[in-house]
Amino acid sequence: MHIFISEKRKGNTFYITDEELRHLKVRRISKGETIGVIWEGKLYSCVLVDNRKSEALCEIIEEVHVEAPEVHITLYQSVPLELKTFELIVQKSTELGVRKVIPVITGRSFRNKEVLYKKKERWKKVSLEAMKQSGRPYKLEIEDVVDINEIEPVHQVNILLDNFHRGAYISELELKTVKDIGIVVGPEGGFSRQEGSLLRDKGFLSVRLKPHVLRAETAAIVSVGIIVNLAGS
Repeated sequence: MHIFISEKRKGNTFYITDEELRHLKVRRISKGETIGVIWEGKLYSCVLVDNRKSEALCEIIEEVHVEAPEVHITLYQSVPLELKTFELIVQKSTELGVRKVIPVITGRSFRNKEVLYKKKERWKKVSLEAMKQSGRPYKLEIEDVVDINEIEPVHQVNILLDNFHRGAYISELELKTVKDIGIVVGPEGGFSRQEGSLLRDKGFLSVRLKPHVLRAETAAIVSVGIIVNLAGS
């Protein structure tokens, strides 16, 4: 089922407009076909009843139950030197149910804040496409870039993924009752000693992945996947 995002609703009718309408027409969806519509954090099964030049109209058939992760995950991600990699992280974070992504500047990360501010709209677009692909009805929050020294342990559990520090393995954590987790993932080459010490001194728990040192995007995706399956169950 193709899924679209609606910004307008009247009664049981959703209106598909602008960029979403263009996508609908590219897919050559005809009147009478069933599509999915995301509206205010919910997913609906709908039938296309009219396909006009400026808008398409869809009538609700039923709401589709989507089981969201019980844990609220905030990913603090050091921005890779190759910015396309951050798009992949945003895409997979959306699919996995992460609630918030915060780009972080570290000693070994991409460091031009002006460029990163301009990328934010692109990242939001990547996330919206991932929402539709995965059937996730709620948006991923993407915040403005921060420096690593601005990160604070404000979550119920605060994790620092640092394979160069002999912490516990992330898969060994007891997270069944945890509802709010913040995880900081570093750049290629990891955090500097000073950066790791800074976050540990603030109260972040160092954890590792096994068995190998992973690329930044792989580490982020694997870590989030483990947390989703360990927490809130």
